[in-house]
Amino acid sequence: MHRRARAAAAACVFAVLIAGCSWVSTNPGVVDASGNSVSTLIPNKTLNFTSALALSVDNVLLGAALYWAVDPLAPNWQLAQAPLGDDQVRISLRKKRFASGGDGEAAQLFARRAEQVAQERGYASYTVMEYTEGVESALPLAQRVAQGVVRLNH
Repeated sequence: MHRRARAAAAACVFAVLIAGCSWVSTNPGVVDASGNSVSTLIPNKTLNFTSALALSVDNVLLGAALYWAVDPLAPNWQLAQAPLGDDQVRISLRKKRFASGGDGEAAQLFARRAEQVAQERGYASYTVMEYTEGVESALPLAQRVAQGVVRLNH
């Protein structure tokens, strides 16, 4: 579902950009200091979606950019795992930059994933060998991260 929504949003943005590009050369009323007609990248046009809904091109582009950055359908955390020998696994979590809530979920997600790994590999239980949570400074915004190592027990 998430990939389909992202693909649909990308298609809408692409359609708007293509439509905007066709208007660049025919943007009336924009002139430079000497009175010559000037083309702009984002035309001063309105897109009529329905009889009751009309948005300017710059508002549509801003909305598409915000949707891409926030991506409300994406999960709040990305999980990755790497084997460390036969009976140990490192589990890493990274929170998306723009999320509403989910700050206290890292430990729960870590434990859930450790339990899944133990069951998938046929182990009876697991022991948490190390676990850390923190904030990783990155551009444009910092991200919450967590990682740990579990030992799988027979």
